[in-house]
Amino acid sequence: MPVSRYLATILVGTIASTALLTTSASAAPATGAAAASATSMQKAVVQLTNAARRKAGCPALKIKPALHKAAQRHSADMAKHNYVGHIGSHGSTIVDRVEASGYTGWSALAENVAAVHVTAAGVVKSWMNSPGHRANILNCSLEHIGVGYVKQAGSAHGTYWTQNFGAKF
Repeated sequence: MPVSRYLATILVGTIASTALLTTSASAAPATGAAAASATSMQKAVVQLTNAARRKAGCPALKIKPALHKAAQRHSADMAKHNYVGHIGSHGSTIVDRVEASGYTGWSALAENVAAVHVTAAGVVKSWMNSPGHRANILNCSLEHIGVGYVKQAGSAHGTYWTQNFGAKF
């Protein structure tokens, strides 16, 4: 197994059982005000995540469009298929999703997922209160981030969140 695959297996294996659901539709792409709201939620998650990292002495994460694309697609998949987890509805893993989105040549990957939380502050607080999620956020060797957010009326969970982290060789 190549080193990069091994690192991803360790990171994903560590968090595979830590999908957060603190409290059951199709996810349509956000448009207009909904898209602006999603963008502001995603930016807020990055800012709050970087604030937590600063307190721990870690460098700020840089937004990578490919990680954002993979995270957004995973959040949409969770909303459409009404689940919260690290394995996609068709069996995809974080490795499959980020590579399909163009994030290649990576040395490490990690993922946090959650549902129900209606604010960026709420989801980041929840992740920080979970040992596995907190470890991903405060892993100083990770360099990049992408955030997915879907608000889905009529679904069991209402909101779906994904944080994808990466580092490259």
